[in-house]
Amino acid sequence: MNSNILLIRRAIVKLIKQPSAPLMGFGMSLFFLIVYNAGIGGVGSLDIFAGKGYLSFLFPIAIISLAMGSSAGAGQTLNADMQSGYFKRLYFSPASRWALVIAPMIADILSSLFFTAILLCIGALFGVTFKFGMLSVSGLLLLSLLWSVTLSGFSAGIMIRTGQHQSAAIVTNAVFPLLFLSTTFLPRELITAKWLLTVSWGNPVTYILEGCRYLLAGTSDVKFFSIAIIIFSITTIISLSFALSSARKMKI
Repeated sequence: MNSNILLIRRAIVKLIKQPSAPLMGFGMSLFFLIVYNAGIGGVGSLDIFAGKGYLSFLFPIAIISLAMGSSAGAGQTLNADMQSGYFKRLYFSPASRWALVIAPMIADILSSLFFTAILLCIGALFGVTFKFGMLSVSGLLLLSLLWSVTLSGFSAGIMIRTGQHQSAAIVTNAVFPLLFLSTTFLPRELITAKWLLTVSWGNPVTYILEGCRYLLAGTSDVKFFSIAIIIFSITTIISLSFALSSARKMKI
């Protein structure tokens, strides 16, 4: 069997056996969803939520935080292989350099999509609205895919370039503050701080959140979904390019 395929299969099997990163992301997503909906869900009765309730408005944060929680998985896998010495043996094997980076990324992205699908099922059970039915589900999975590739690529690339275990969490730590500088918990119409409104327009997280809301309760505009697709298609390409170029600068 092709050595590159073997590396990908190994990464997937390893993640299945040691699913701490995606499980942590999944747990964090449910935590956000339950706590914030219980704490401020009463605002869902306001007209601005179009009678869809607060849960459908809040639900995108679960999708976003899921990928954030598991995005370090590729970096953690690379770090574990580096620490054990296994990575060095792979480095001097006939396997392609790019496969050493892409294999853990593929496993990470697949796990993120799997748990996103579970989240969507849980959301449907608790009354989350899907405006376009299965088309909404497909759109949400697409946004999740682009977001996951973006985070995973940067995480793996930084890990490869630095060779330091602390690097695995850099991307998550950098992105986390952006959640609070966006329309994460309230619609733009209810945000009174003008500086926050200004910052939110330049925050890419805003567009993926609002794009999800267009597909869910329809409380946002289609332009946000379109912009989110454009922005994160670009970041996906940049992330993949960064990860692949890092393969030539491996710290072993």
